[in-house]
Amino acid sequence: MAYAVNVEIKNPRMGKNTKRLFPTLIFGMMCMLTFGQVQMPKTPTPTNFQIATPTQDITPNVVPNPLGNPYYDGQDRIRRQNEQIIAEVERNEQLLAQQQKQLNDDIAEFNNNHINYSLPSYGNIEGTKYYREVFEKLNRTDPNKFSVKDLNFQIENAFYENQRDKAEFDRIIKNIGEFITAKMQELNYGPNSNSAKNFMLFQFFSDTLKLKNGTEHLPFKYDFEDYMGIKDYSKMFVTKLLATQTGQCHSMPLLYLILAEEINAEAYLAYSPNHSYIRFPADSGKWYDIELTNGMFSTPSYVLQSGFIKSEALQHKIYMHSLSNRQLLSQFYTDLAGGYIAKYGYDEFSATVIGKALELYPNSIIANLTKANIDANRLQYVIQQLDIDPSIPEERDKIRSHPQAVEVLREADCQYNKIDNLGYTFMPDEAYQNWLQSMKEQKSKQDNQTIKEQLKGFMDKKQLKN
Repeated sequence: MAYAVNVEIKNPRMGKNTKRLFPTLIFGMMCMLTFGQVQMPKTPTPTNFQIATPTQDITPNVVPNPLGNPYYDGQDRIRRQNEQIIAEVERNEQLLAQQQKQLNDDIAEFNNNHINYSLPSYGNIEGTKYYREVFEKLNRTDPNKFSVKDLNFQIENAFYENQRDKAEFDRIIKNIGEFITAKMQELNYGPNSNSAKNFMLFQFFSDTLKLKNGTEHLPFKYDFEDYMGIKDYSKMFVTKLLATQTGQCHSMPLLYLILAEEINAEAYLAYSPNHSYIRFPADSGKWYDIELTNGMFSTPSYVLQSGFIKSEALQHKIYMHSLSNRQLLSQFYTDLAGGYIAKYGYDEFSATVIGKALELYPNSIIANLTKANIDANRLQYVIQQLDIDPSIPEERDKIRSHPQAVEVLREADCQYNKIDNLGYTFMPDEAYQNWLQSMKEQKSKQDNQTIKEQLKGFMDKKQLKN
């Protein structure tokens, strides 16, 4: 189970549980606060007093006051003074509001300038240079023509900081290729039959083969200990498989492709949930599936019975689909990022590598899950700098004052949505192991035997030898 990628925040590693990061975070953080308007008191309107009319008709001898009525003149002056004071207060309030806004803007700008919205780089570590060198080599690779053997070795060798012997690796692959070819000749299988080549490759992985000169090869076995490479990432490697004769669903299919390339056989990599396997076209045009972890032929119904393949996943061809050369090259970029992350951690270089993988194969579920991991870790890094506790609604609101942080949040959420839309469903480790064990059931064994006999029937010696 080499291809399960988790999205945990702390020290995420390929193969753990995939879960939604902050499922309601986007809603809580994006809610806008509303503010009440402060109402200033209105100027009181003076009351118009009326003088009561006396019962006697008394007409006073009033001399007109050239200065006007002193009572009303005084009230009018007070009203004007009050209006001036209120206007001054309002101007001061507006000025204070402007000053406060400018202060808030200055604080936000200061904070934004002191927040790193990119993941910290591991580029200062000496060993990372080997990954950067391989990345540049991958960038110069022709997507339609490349050596599976060479690219895979370079990626694994970067993990070992270029300490592995390429000449020795080439020698081992060459010897295996000659062994398989010699066995085909002993069985009188036609050298140009794709059915014969793949059947011989299948037997090399699953059966004991012995040449007339006494050279013998024992079948590979499944490595049940740390098969996801959590403790030891080298468990994922072809070099480890060759050294120990044990591997898992990442290393075995890759070695199969390397050997198919060596003997000029046509075969392809395919995915199922948390898993990869081999597909090849027989001479008849019919396609066959090989499950190397159990050393058996399988059927599409066996893959589907895992129960974790949605119709959307089939529609977007993330499962049960033979990878083209371009898509296989995308997987090599993803493998490069996977080894880098396992050894050093998530940073923007790993994001760049995955970005290239997605350029070549936008629907790659492995690359998309890895990108989700990267986005989740970047978001967590930003939130930690902002001193925000996403579990508290009031804390989540703080992110609104940081536009770049909001963009980081949106990117992470969009990536999760993309994975959902591709039809991905997380498969628990227990379910995966149960699915693998189901291959040992009687029906699966019968199906395997039927397919083997069918292929042998196609490989009639007279028909295949040419």
